[in-house]
Amino acid sequence: MRTPLAIRDTEVMEKALAALPRTTGLHGKIAHTKPRPADCGDALIEITTAHRVYPFVVEVKNVRHFAALAFVKEQLACAERGAQPLLIAPYVTRALAEHCRALHLPFVDTAGNAYLEVPGLMVYVTGEPRPADVQNETRYRAFTAAGMKILFVVLCRPQLAEGTYRDIARAAGVALGAVGPVVRDLETRGFLVQRENRTLTNTRKLAEEWVTRFPDILRPKLFRRRYQADADRLLALNLPVHRGFWGGEVAGQRLTGYLKPERFTLYLEDEEKALLTQARMRLDLNGNTELLQAFWNLPTDKKHPDVVPPLLAYADLMATDHGRNLETAQLIYDQFLKPIYGE
Repeated sequence: MRTPLAIRDTEVMEKALAALPRTTGLHGKIAHTKPRPADCGDALIEITTAHRVYPFVVEVKNVRHFAALAFVKEQLACAERGAQPLLIAPYVTRALAEHCRALHLPFVDTAGNAYLEVPGLMVYVTGEPRPADVQNETRYRAFTAAGMKILFVVLCRPQLAEGTYRDIARAAGVALGAVGPVVRDLETRGFLVQRENRTLTNTRKLAEEWVTRFPDILRPKLFRRRYQADADRLLALNLPVHRGFWGGEVAGQRLTGYLKPERFTLYLEDEEKALLTQARMRLDLNGNTELLQAFWNLPTDKKHPDVVPPLLAYADLMATDHGRNLETAQLIYDQFLKPIYGE
């Protein structure tokens, strides 16, 4: 069950609806602040034109990264027939607005920026300045590159939170001194609590934050090269021999059996020379295969020894705007992550 809409979220929704007439000439009102159906969205609003009233199921969210938009779209897929999904945010940058258009995810923000595309209505306003009361993102130690590695291994193995700093550093492949500031950050924000031992809490929200930030903070630092490869040879590789793991679409296919891969993502611990020869790979900036650096030191899953941990496969797929990838990501969440993080 969803909790009642927070006061802060209600304020964001009211400010966004108040800004809408100034930039679009449209008027909106809150129809219901209880999810309809249960567990779907934060509220139902109605946007009125001269000829029609359009119902929207709303998710109120402070979005700063592309992957968060895919989360919102998935969360609002439950909207009843006739109602459209709508993101309401404190502020949507021009780049995020363009990504909303690519995803066909309508939005409005408190600055008056908006994208509404439903039958009989098309509105797109962007470039309105950030309101003075909307702050830039707070910098957290957990969301540095090293912090993201630490979060990853703890989210994959929550019992690591009870271990020593040395255990966590070894699993994350980071310096020992990087662990303490991240632990204190998580304690301050309420994600780590001291009971009999340190315990990770609110893991679903923390995992969501990790996934939304992964494409911008950590993934670029892991990228090695892009190649064009022979797909059949590539898929026939014995990756454990090469100390490698499938990510992205192949990981999604192998974990769920649902996706036919077209792009290939490989995370490697070692050099790729032997792999390049076997798969007939050649450098190509627009190639079908990307190689990244594996960054974790966790026990290998015996059922899927050539696949990245499910959280990373989920993050790779959520960072795209392809419908089949997002559907596969949801299957991974339901099958592998939901039992760990719950609802």
